[in-house]
Amino acid sequence: MPQRLTANEIGNLWTQNFQAGMSIRILLYFLETVEDEEVKARIQQAYNISIMIHEQTHLLLETNDIPLPIGFSERDVDLKAPKLFSDPLMLNFIENMGKAGVLAHSLSLASCSSQEIRSLFTAVLRGTTELFNATVETAFSKGWFISPPQIEIEKETELVRSKRYLSPIQKRTLNTIEITHLFENVKNNALGELLCTGFAQTTQSKKIQQFMLKGRNISNKHIRLFTKIFNEANLHPPMGSESFVTQSITAPFSDKLILALISVLTSTGHGNYSTASSASLRYDLVLLYQKLSIEIGLFAKDGMDLMIKHNWLEEPPQLINRSKIFNLRQE
Repeated sequence: MPQRLTANEIGNLWTQNFQAGMSIRILLYFLETVEDEEVKARIQQAYNISIMIHEQTHLLLETNDIPLPIGFSERDVDLKAPKLFSDPLMLNFIENMGKAGVLAHSLSLASCSSQEIRSLFTAVLRGTTELFNATVETAFSKGWFISPPQIEIEKETELVRSKRYLSPIQKRTLNTIEITHLFENVKNNALGELLCTGFAQTTQSKKIQQFMLKGRNISNKHIRLFTKIFNEANLHPPMGSESFVTQSITAPFSDKLILALISVLTSTGHGNYSTASSASLRYDLVLLYQKLSIEIGLFAKDGMDLMIKHNWLEEPPQLINRSKIFNLRQE
């Protein structure tokens, strides 16, 4: 008798199937509108990985009688829509996709016990790592990669000898771990700002447009706050001028898909802020990340409310509600 799937395995397979189905629709549109052949190769690589994840997770869920996500179909993408995003922005999206995928697939692998599923996530992790590395190399070769700052550091290892090191008032210089998180959060917010701009520009729904504009404003605000910290430290914040949104007003994606995508990106951003807060030793940074996390959480709730209103929010597989069963028997 085959071993039953654990709760972890069901949750990971369901989530990966849903997100891979969403990625497939986005990447198909990118393949239709990309102009640079090297960028197209990276998009094709990402598409092939998404197809593999979707097919394999679909098979495992179906074999184990787990309800499949409704997900997305050809109705959620208009492959004839004009180009909305520049090639560098598409490549930036693939880089972000690869980076998030490496983290997500690592967690999926680490939380599963079935040999078959561990083998799947091992293969997926390997493919996603190769995608990320290839994307960074392509961005470097094009001159589009936004590199972290190079800095001068103290030549000797020192111990923290005073609580002043943690003080939110007497701010010390940034350490390299804090710089890393600030840098990555600026990059992520810059991508989010551009995506929200494109989606606000093309959606026909006033409510969803307002939501996307709110997301754009939040990303811009967070970029300015992190950039201010960089400037105070005499460091150059990440900059990129090649990534941009065109003037197209034709929606390439359904409102359901763009809300789902922004929900995933918001969830990832929330996790990034939590990690940054835990890793930072300057209390002013800890407090800033915690404050901004609340703002992201409220924005995420607005997105969920919109999805519920339109009947688009899917429930992941849930534990049986035995109280409901007991109540039915008593009727």
